[in-house]
Amino acid sequence: MKIAMVLNYYFPYGGLQRDFVRIAREATRRGHDVVAVVEDWQGPPVEGLEIRRLHMEARSNHVRIRRFSKAVAQIRQTSEFDCILGFNRLAGLDVYFAADSCFAARLQGWKRLFRWFPRYSTYLGLEREVTGPTGPLFLFLNDDQLQQYQQFYSLKPERYRVLPPGIEPDRKRPANHADLRREVRQAIGVTQDDQLLLFLGSGFRVKGLERAIKALAAQDDHVHLMIVGSDSAEPYLKGLEPDLLRRIHVLGPRDDVPALMQAADLLLHPAYRESAGMVLLEATVAGLPVLVTDTCGYARIVEEAGSGMVLPSPFRQDELDDLLHRMLREVPGVWQKQGLEYAKAPELYRLPETVMDYVEMASQ
Repeated sequence: MKIAMVLNYYFPYGGLQRDFVRIAREATRRGHDVVAVVEDWQGPPVEGLEIRRLHMEARSNHVRIRRFSKAVAQIRQTSEFDCILGFNRLAGLDVYFAADSCFAARLQGWKRLFRWFPRYSTYLGLEREVTGPTGPLFLFLNDDQLQQYQQFYSLKPERYRVLPPGIEPDRKRPANHADLRREVRQAIGVTQDDQLLLFLGSGFRVKGLERAIKALAAQDDHVHLMIVGSDSAEPYLKGLEPDLLRRIHVLGPRDDVPALMQAADLLLHPAYRESAGMVLLEATVAGLPVLVTDTCGYARIVEEAGSGMVLPSPFRQDELDDLLHRMLREVPGVWQKQGLEYAKAPELYRLPETVMDYVEMASQ
């Protein structure tokens, strides 16, 4: 079978992008011919995966994604592929890996005028097209995401499936975790007696970096924060006191995330919104306690696993500060132990296989 896997922008550090590669590898392992159809690809190629770039000339992102969508629809008309698996809301898909949160839900409560702005009307239009009666099979990441879509769109049961949480086995706590903890802390200048928070994400604004820094400022001087991800932290550091800046370690995008999780004492993830939040599952199976807002889809996993605390909506900064203070004062052994026990469930590691099962069934 020849499969097109469509993603407008690939870079090596995003959770969606890692899922994309894992699914592509599973498809090639099964003997399928796989073509990655992208607008831009940043990073090394993936063995067995052909990369086809569609260059879209546009000054704004919403015009670019609209043109990209039209190009994908044209590919669909050529009948070159047996199945088109999309990772963005686009025209012409057979299967949609629904990592995006419902855009109509985001607009709810906004003034009606905003909906007619070109940016918002474009994204809303793409969502309405993909949810239409001739749209693709939806693969949702969790039940909360499904329910959010169902509030605005009529999706019949045969139009969707809910995937199990998916994670790479190498995210589990390694045998040399104590060595990794010592080495990372020594490299960034944090002592073994200090408490170290990890903030990890590819979009600092939506992931709540401003909230995380304010929460750090409310803690004792021996609490430090690692900022990891492919975004700029500089705007969030302007105007901070030198004593606070001393406790912030900006590491940029990293390939050694499992080691960083072993070095940390807590994952701080006060996101504004997130349809899933792979980092929450990664931290759980690594034995790293989690503090997260309830606006993340995988916050329910933290509750199910007992691997940390979930801050309820509506968000209040003082509540985040207080809850972080309480968690840092308590012994993390219970959250850690329960997360490591949760990591033993075999179904956590079968997302690529499950996606390809559905792709193959959709193509029959």
